[in-house]
Amino acid sequence: MASSSSAVAAGGGAPSTGGGGGGRFFANPFPDYGGGPVVKNDDHIRSLVQSYVNLVVDNTRDDRNTDHRGDLYVGDAGIAYMFLRLHECGLFGPDALQYAKQYAVSAKAKAVRYAIKPEERCSFLCGNAGIFAVSAAICHRMGQRQEMDEDLRNFASGITVCKRIDFNKNGSDELLFGRAGYLSGIYWLHQNIDKRLFAHETLTVIAGVMIESGKRYSAAHRSPVPLMYHCWGDEYLGAAHGISAIMHMLLESPFQANPNGNEMAAVRATVNSLLSLQDADGNFPVTLQDYLQRSRDELLVHWCHGAPGIVYLMAKAYLLFKDPKYLQSCVRSCDLVWRKGLLRKGPGICHGVAGSGYVFLLLYRLTSNPKYLYRALKFMEFLTHEEFIRYARNPDRPFSLYEGYAGTVCFLLDLLRPEQAAFPFMDVFDTKC
Repeated sequence: MASSSSAVAAGGGAPSTGGGGGGRFFANPFPDYGGGPVVKNDDHIRSLVQSYVNLVVDNTRDDRNTDHRGDLYVGDAGIAYMFLRLHECGLFGPDALQYAKQYAVSAKAKAVRYAIKPEERCSFLCGNAGIFAVSAAICHRMGQRQEMDEDLRNFASGITVCKRIDFNKNGSDELLFGRAGYLSGIYWLHQNIDKRLFAHETLTVIAGVMIESGKRYSAAHRSPVPLMYHCWGDEYLGAAHGISAIMHMLLESPFQANPNGNEMAAVRATVNSLLSLQDADGNFPVTLQDYLQRSRDELLVHWCHGAPGIVYLMAKAYLLFKDPKYLQSCVRSCDLVWRKGLLRKGPGICHGVAGSGYVFLLLYRLTSNPKYLYRALKFMEFLTHEEFIRYARNPDRPFSLYEGYAGTVCFLLDLLRPEQAAFPFMDVFDTKC
């Protein structure tokens, strides 16, 4: 972790009481944007990137890494993705790609043990599909065509699994290990290698199965939501396991070409059902059961559960349907994150400060309002704030993409070019199909 001596003094408000006390977030010590130009010190950002990259490498080298995960979420593939991003930003020179390759090779070695499980073939963030996707993109950059083709064949083996309605008893449609994640992987490969890799017909079939799955579950459980899904027996709403990421990936699918078709009508009605659950504070319940039974008093303000993840769905809906109510939802989510997004769980993008900061970069791209760039910079500043350094909790995997500093590096890289910023694997602006 960065030294407290590098912390930038914060003005305009007293910090919350320290000591690692109760609550899920730190009180925001910064004044909000007051107008005028926003000063961004790119040299300082690059310095932070360097320090965090060093931290990741020093703690995940083969001789020190006792974690056997290879996946994108908390494994070696996520660190390979970080180095791929560094390469794309022109940092670390040829070493960035070499490091990316090393971590990808390690990830693929760990993928072998899961290859016999059919569901692993389409598990993107928490399984083998993501490992092979990132390796393919790295091989593409390095001109290693034969290995890239083999990686893509391994990735494509998940298509057959995705065509089965229920291939995983714990839920077959969510983002981490279900069809939504697999679609996000296809979209990402189209962005990073070639948009002709997977036919529209393939995407249409997978998206159609997702819609049918949602209809069946909703009908069987008499859900008030047109398309409903479960994960581990709960009807989650957020990005990690819930309907928001599922609907997001359906909005990116070839069905978007026919916004008045039956498929998109069902998706949009589901988006509107979710929008109706946004509370006066700007947040969303974790599950539909929480909303219906009023069973959770303290809502989560995380990417995985809550407004910081659902905001990407609403942003995509706004861009696609041009209805200002979706943009208004994004603004409310963003204001909530400014108040409650300095999370105690660490620096990561799933349930940490960098994940909250990404919300401001999204709104900056949507609106070009400098207020949101200012807010993103302040959340970066808090990463070196003494209070964060002393009292933030240490994640289970503090150097990983979603829980730790590898994801923080991606956030900082996007601060260097905020006009192109995008949360990993959830770019709402690029045309995927």
